Amino acid sequence: MKKIYIWVFVAVVVGLLVGCTGNREQFQRFDQIYYNGAQFSNAYLFSKKMAKKDHSNALLWDLQQGMSALMAGQYSKSIKALDVAELRYDHHHNLFSRSLGNVGAVLVNDNVRAYTGNIYEGVFLNYYKAIDYLLMGDAKDARVEFNRANDRQRRAKEFYNKEIRKAIEKMQQQGSRHLNAEQSNDQVQEILNNEYSNLNDFYAYNDLINPVVSYLSGLFFVENNDLNKGLDYLKEAYGISHSTTIGEDLIFFNNPTSAHFTWVFIEDGKQATKQEFKINIPLPLPNGIYDASLALPQLKDGTDFRNSFSVQIGQKHQKFENLLLLDALIASEFKKQLPYILTRAITSTAIKVGLEAVSNQYLGVLGGLFSSIYAAASTSADIRSPTIFPHKFYILRLKNTYKQPIHILADGQEIFNFKFVSCQISTPAVGAKAFCANQDHVLYIRSFENYGHVWDLW
Repeated sequence: MKKIYIWVFVAVVVGLLVGCTGNREQFQRFDQIYYNGAQFSNAYLFSKKMAKKDHSNALLWDLQQGMSALMAGQYSKSIKALDVAELRYDHHHNLFSRSLGNVGAVLVNDNVRAYTGNIYEGVFLNYYKAIDYLLMGDAKDARVEFNRANDRQRRAKEFYNKEIRKAIEKMQQQGSRHLNAEQSNDQVQEILNNEYSNLNDFYAYNDLINPVVSYLSGLFFVENNDLNKGLDYLKEAYGISHSTTIGEDLIFFNNPTSAHFTWVFIEDGKQATKQEFKINIPLPLPNGIYDASLALPQLKDGTDFRNSFSVQIGQKHQKFENLLLLDALIASEFKKQLPYILTRAITSTAIKVGLEAVSNQYLGVLGGLFSSIYAAASTSADIRSPTIFPHKFYILRLKNTYKQPIHILADGQEIFNFKFVSCQISTPAVGAKAFCANQDHVLYIRSFENYGHVWDLW
């Protein structure tokens, strides 16, 4: 009988060791395809293949598949992939408090569990679907997606106040035989103070509202005959960012004239990701103080591809305004997750210590050895995250009165140019880089290291 138990332990340990990697090599491979050489069609095919193979990370692969298709100009394929990602995302979040509050979940390696996504990702799912629809000329469905994106933002605060609290309480109940809730809370607070105090700097995004989403949504609704809703979103974006550009928009749309404008959005760089670090903490258990090793995630700063953006019109230069550092929004959500992450890590460690003691008692030396290996193998931080979102978002507004060509510059080098031309109502502008002066426009640019996409949303 002992041999059977030992072989069960071996099988579990092997599974955990395999799961520890969380397909990190495949994610790195995707990263290389996506960012090195702008091979977006290949990135789409690779992530589509992985979504079918790597079931625990299917949501992440579907998300990256959808974004790759958008960058490749395959908008209908992008929508299809993001639709699937949205279904998975909603399914996981509806089951959150039930699925993450059981003993099995606490004992299993984090990387083996299904990737459930962050709220900022859920918001982006709908935001980029709205952009897909705009690029296909479908304002009706774009409206639906903007509404969904903003509804997710509205419900974000409630989710973290309610669901995370419930999950923490469930885990503390499971570990109560080994570590009471007060001791667990004390340990969590100490780690937060010592290891994550820098996250307190991002208070502006405490409600997890993405001002870029609010801003583009506001412009869309204003331009599509829903002034009051549009103004509400513009006010929301301004309240978070205090952007000069958005402030000028609010003044204009509250007292509009016949003037027309072109707004330019620029996304640049690569978002913050996660990395693992380990700390040792004293864990007070019924049979004494245990020196516990915890594997925890921490944020790794995103990177810029370009340092600054500007427009040149004749001799005039105007800088773009930085609307959002996405790292700050990611950090704000990460901070809300940390009490859960830390409670889970501490509870898991306390229960595993109990299992080691039982194994030593009933299975002898080999049983104790394998339970120790099991504990080590299952102590791995979940550092999964998307890599396809930008580091920073920039905005600029131009009045459509310039007669000279307009040059958009990145670090002083031109990445796009266009001009305004006179158009009749029934006659569109001629040429890919000519825009009607008597119509409002939104240009949307995704900047990469040696490449860029430029889209005309309207």
